[in-house]
This record gives sequence, structure tokens and C-alpha cells, in this order.
Amino acid sequence: MKAKQGAADNSTKHQGVGSSGRHVIYDLSVRKRKDDDDADRNLAQKIMHNKQYSISGRADDEYDFEDGPSRKSRKNRGANDNKGAERAIARRIMTQQERCLFCFENPNRPRHLVVAIANFTYLMLPQWQSVVPGHCCILPMQHELATRTVDSHVWDEIRNFKKCLIMMFAKQEKELVFLETVMGLGQQRRHCLIECIPLPQKVAKQAPVYFKKAIDEAEDEWSQHNAKKLIDTSVKGLRGSIPKDFPYFHVEFGLNKGFVHVIDDETQFKSSFGLNVIRGMLRLPEEDMYRRRRHESVEAQKQAVATFARDWEPFDWTKQLE
Repeated sequence: MKAKQGAADNSTKHQGVGSSGRHVIYDLSVRKRKDDDDADRNLAQKIMHNKQYSISGRADDEYDFEDGPSRKSRKNRGANDNKGAERAIARRIMTQQERCLFCFENPNRPRHLVVAIANFTYLMLPQWQSVVPGHCCILPMQHELATRTVDSHVWDEIRNFKKCLIMMFAKQEKELVFLETVMGLGQQRRHCLIECIPLPQKVAKQAPVYFKKAIDEAEDEWSQHNAKKLIDTSVKGLRGSIPKDFPYFHVEFGLNKGFVHVIDDETQFKSSFGLNVIRGMLRLPEEDMYRRRRHESVEAQKQAVATFARDWEPFDWTKQLE
């Protein structure tokens, strides 16, 4: 009986030791699992608090359609396309400014021909031989294509130049005719330019009749549509007479009268049309209408600028901007 009791005690002792070991292992396992759960929970909370994390964005990336790019790739591609387009436009503008001799930032522009500079526009004498003494040009500083599309502050400065020129030449008993030819809008190469032609008062009064007749006679060669041949801008002005992005020829007699003609076929319309009508009115040599204007020497141009500036100085409103 003592032997049996001893064996039972040993058996109970072993079971107690085994049970205690299993309890220790179980506790360690539970504690480890709890620690892992806490670590996972902390990691999830950190991710959820991260401002750059987006559940919907991640879901779209993970479960997107196979036949299209993911939202992230579409967004990146759209941004890259926009940046590429902006860079292309910037390069084109810089190339135009480097190539166009009338852009004010072009270092190669003929600075010696400039008479006055405003905030957004400037006044200069033509680079080629003038049609008449006092022939000058108003231009925007930036590479604009037409006065029809310039901003209001540029428009106002162009008008201020016109007013001062009218007063200046009124002292010489002359009136102004303003010419603008807008073509090649798609290529964006031609710089907006208003040619200002002072004429004797008797001749200037006949200018509307001359221009109307010249456009009517040549209309059959230019026009491809039954559009209005000549639009009077006396009531609505240039901006109210034609829409944007149309090639046109505009002649203005002073500030409140003028005609605009929409150019249907640019290949048939000569950019020198307006100046040729002026030459015809003044009965200048016919060969001047068809050959390129002669280039004057730099010294002759500087002398012309000095002569013009003396008459211009009392009316130079740009000095008030300095």
C-alpha cells in the first residue's frame, strides 16, 4: 500500500509540474499574441493619422479596371500633360519674343527708333522708309496679335497715343489715318502694329471715300463668301463690329470714324494694302506700291527720331508715368 501511495504521489507531482509548464507556455503565448495585436493596432492608428494616406485612393489603385489607367496614373499623366503644354507655350512665347523685332524684351529690336514708352505700349518710327514725314507706329510691348483682343489697359494706352498724335499733328494742320492689318493668327508670328499716317487736311477728308472704293473694287478678288464687304465702326467701334480671332483690315479716321473689313482669303490680301491706298491718294510713284520699301541708314533714322521727338515732346503723356 505504501508503494502504491508513493507511486500515486509521484504521478500527481509529475502532473502538477506538467500542468504548471503548460500554464506558463499558455501565458507566454497569450501575452505574445496580445503584444502583436497591440503593435498591429498602433501601426494601424499611425497609418490612419497620416495625412498623406487615403483609403479611397489606395482602393482605386488596388481595384481598378484593367482596361484603363488607375486614378493615380491618370492624375500624374494629366499633370504631366498640363506641365508639358505650359512649357511648350512658354518656349513658343520666348521663341517669338526672340524672333519678333517688335517685342519690347527682344534685345535685337531697333531701340534707336523708339520715341516714347508707356506702361504696356510704345511709340516708334517705322524701320523702313516712311510713306510720309511723321509716319509712326503704336505697338504693345508684349507679343499681341491684334488690338481687337488686347486687354483693356493696353487698349487705353493705344487710344492715349492716338489722342496725343492727333493733337500734335493738328498744330501742323494735318489729320491722322490709322491702319491695322491682322493676318496669320494661327501662326502667331505677326506683332500687333498700328500705323499712324498724318495727311494734309484736304487729303484726309477724302480718305473714307478712297478706302471704301478701293475695298469695293478689290472685293471680288478677295472674298469667298457673301459677307458684308465693309463694316462701319463709327457706332459700335472695332470691338463691337467683329468677333475675336478673325483676320481683318481696319482703317480709322481720327478716333470716332472708320471701316473694318474681314479678310476671307489671306493669300489674296496684301499686307501693304492700306499703305498702297495712301500712296494712291498722295499720287506717289506707282513703283513704290509693289517693291519693298527702302531701308534708311541708321543715321538718317536717328535724325528722323530727333525731329519727331521735338514736335512730340509737348504732347508726351508718358512722361507723367515716370
